[in-house]
Amino acid sequence: MKNPLDSASPLQVHLTGASLATLILAISGYAIYSSWEAQRTDIESSKLELTQVSDQLSSTQSERGRLINQISNLEIVVQERESVIKASSINELAVQLVGLAESHGLELEQFEPSEPSQTNENPTQAILIQVTAPFTTIQTWLDELHAKMPDIHVESISIRSNVTTGMVSTNIRLNWYIPSDVDPKQ
Repeated sequence: MKNPLDSASPLQVHLTGASLATLILAISGYAIYSSWEAQRTDIESSKLELTQVSDQLSSTQSERGRLINQISNLEIVVQERESVIKASSINELAVQLVGLAESHGLELEQFEPSEPSQTNENPTQAILIQVTAPFTTIQTWLDELHAKMPDIHVESISIRSNVTTGMVSTNIRLNWYIPSDVDPKQ
């Protein structure tokens, strides 16, 4: 059998080799381009995913900050609720008021409860107290009384000032809104 290369001219051999080399180069170029395009697509996809994850992280951090604030506010409310004094009788209320006054360095000179009455469907009891102290001390005590005993409201305050001593003598009329589970006669 006759070898086809024996009858081929050197130009034909070179053209065939060049064609094969060009074909191999084209296939390699296409493979490289396809690989590069796939990597570029993967990179773009990764960038998009990174952007989405970053947005979610930012949103989560914002939500976390909001939840931390809510927890902090709830802790404050719980602490305030725990500090509320709930009296179950006029005697217990008197003890609590005297204790609160003494914690501010005040001495209640008079504690005079009146008979319980019914006001707008709520049983109430008026209490007259008298105290002498510097005005700022009385004011601080009244602020804490309001915070710790929300069922007591100041109805009126009568103040007499002594310029030489810097003290004020006060008559304070309070209304105690008696809780429904308390017997006002006790």
